[in-house]
Amino acid sequence: MKPDLSVEVCGKRFKNPIVIASATPSKDAAYMKKCVDYGCGGIIAKTVTDETKLQHYVSPRFTVLHKKGWPSNFSNYSCEFLATHTPAEWAEELKVAADYCHQNDVILVGSISGSSLESWEHLAKQMAATGVDMMELNFGCPHPKDLGYKSGQELGNDPEAAAQVLKVVIDAIPDMPVFVKITAEAVNPVYMAQKMKECGAAGLTVVNRYSALELDIETGRPLLHSGYAGVGGPWMRPIMLKWVAKIAQAVNLPISATNGIWEWEDVVKSIMVGASTVQTCTALMYSSRGFRKIGDFVKGLESYMERKGYATIEDLRGITLPQIVTWDKVDRDSKAISIVNHEKCTGCKMCRHWCFYEAITLDDDGIATIDKEKCDGCGLCAALCPDDAIHMEGPVPVFLGDFS
Repeated sequence: MKPDLSVEVCGKRFKNPIVIASATPSKDAAYMKKCVDYGCGGIIAKTVTDETKLQHYVSPRFTVLHKKGWPSNFSNYSCEFLATHTPAEWAEELKVAADYCHQNDVILVGSISGSSLESWEHLAKQMAATGVDMMELNFGCPHPKDLGYKSGQELGNDPEAAAQVLKVVIDAIPDMPVFVKITAEAVNPVYMAQKMKECGAAGLTVVNRYSALELDIETGRPLLHSGYAGVGGPWMRPIMLKWVAKIAQAVNLPISATNGIWEWEDVVKSIMVGASTVQTCTALMYSSRGFRKIGDFVKGLESYMERKGYATIEDLRGITLPQIVTWDKVDRDSKAISIVNHEKCTGCKMCRHWCFYEAITLDDDGIATIDKEKCDGCGLCAALCPDDAIHMEGPVPVFLGDFS
């Protein structure tokens, strides 16, 4: 029997937990329809604003850092701003998207960013009237800066100001679940999450990209638009997992995980640390699979749950949390040691550079041997061996990861 991938969040049923993040793939009704057709469970519409500077894009606005690591590990470095439509134009796009989403059992979430308390209130009411199911407040976007008022990430790292905005929005649309998109920059995300819950947030999106700066080395000029930009990518997964886990342990609210999602395994891990839904953007934009990644995520999650015997998302959700050990209670007594598989060792000799305990010797053919008495069990050689010729064994299971 196939597992049930549906999940209920704030009274709304997602047919699967794969949600399109508020970004380029949800930039208009046509693209939101495309996301629906490829099988997502929900969509966060691109953030709408009344700030004209955020409606007009620069060119170019996307590049890649660490390109040699693509497609496994790289950075998406970009400065695309918010929706290019005026609020009135965007409301019409949302109406079309909402109709299509509801015909296909997909949850549509509006996303807003105001320029004043009155603006937040007006945008909330205007977008709620389009037929969206929920609302997300963008307190995490790394781009809005130097506007003369707090917006995006700058608003998100001011808990008191964010609480004031949240209250205004909840009062404006009291019957609609309101999510807050959290930033991890210049604020304690756990404290912010607790503050947002106190103020009535229905759920949290964790966690937005970072603001960053990269340069052209020949001239010293900042890349793209010559300003600060947003940076993210697969490398963000461990950071995101940490904050989802910490917030899940501290705050009893639904969490939508975002950033670092590249393969279906990342979806599974996000749910394991407490997420109810998982948002994707970079995988759709930077992968050679494009929108087909949505189906890859759904199929991978379903196959994993079937193999492991999980009947529902709730059976899987949060299983990591009770396994997280505080620093003072970690196992300091059990010791694993590194062991060489001589049939796999190619004699590259690199492992000697990684051993700081003089435990590795090489025979005449360059094949490595590890002295069990000298081995400190640090794991560095096993983690770095390019041929996976070194593994670790000990009195308790060893968890070094799958290195993917």
